[in-house]
Amino acid sequence: MATSFEDVRLVGPPNADGEYVALGDSEIVHLHDYTRIYAVPGLYEHVVQEQLQCCSPQVAAQGFHRAAARAGLQASSITVLDVGAGTGLVGELLARDGVARIVGVDALPAARAACMRDRPGVYGSYLVGDLASGDSELWTELRTHELEGLVSAGAFGGTHAPPTALVNALAVLPQGAPIVLTIDERWMDTSDPDGFGIAVQRLADEGDLEIVERTRFRHRITTTGEPVFYELLIGMTTR
Repeated sequence: MATSFEDVRLVGPPNADGEYVALGDSEIVHLHDYTRIYAVPGLYEHVVQEQLQCCSPQVAAQGFHRAAARAGLQASSITVLDVGAGTGLVGELLARDGVARIVGVDALPAARAACMRDRPGVYGSYLVGDLASGDSELWTELRTHELEGLVSAGAFGGTHAPPTALVNALAVLPQGAPIVLTIDERWMDTSDPDGFGIAVQRLADEGDLEIVERTRFRHRITTTGEPVFYELLIGMTTR
């Protein structure tokens, strides 16, 4: 299933169905058809990181180190949960900067397979499961790792993980754990009762999460070159 990157091109303009990638002359796939894109080594990075200039992994990893420092924690001594780990970009950056141990979780088996192929050894453990579900086996496994922080680059909101997944993930962390998320600013609109803006505000109001930094940044560009803005949220569990 090899694909020459010379044959890859972006297809636009974006429409109601989203953005597309042409893989050669005969196949067009949705940008978020992760199973297909992950199947080709390096294709996700070529399209999303290089052509679409995505910087969320770097922003999230750098934000996590600021969060850990604020919490008085040494990165070299903590275990971090990477939610929506994908092909392991965030984990690789965290490991490079000294995080002691990283546990990845993603809903797609294809993501784990791609990470094990392209970045073996980055994660101490890489789990496949839905954080929004009541999968007792997944939660039991997560608790065995004694997690002390959480980072997620673009995995929450929209068609990805819902607010329930964040609430569940926070429940396996101790008080004072650093939390770093990058989320599409559209999903942080507090006028949406089911969006992340309301969910984050509720967590703060109920004393579960303290937000210490909130910054807007350009996450990437679209297939037609328009900017897509996300928010960086840095916080800390408070109970």
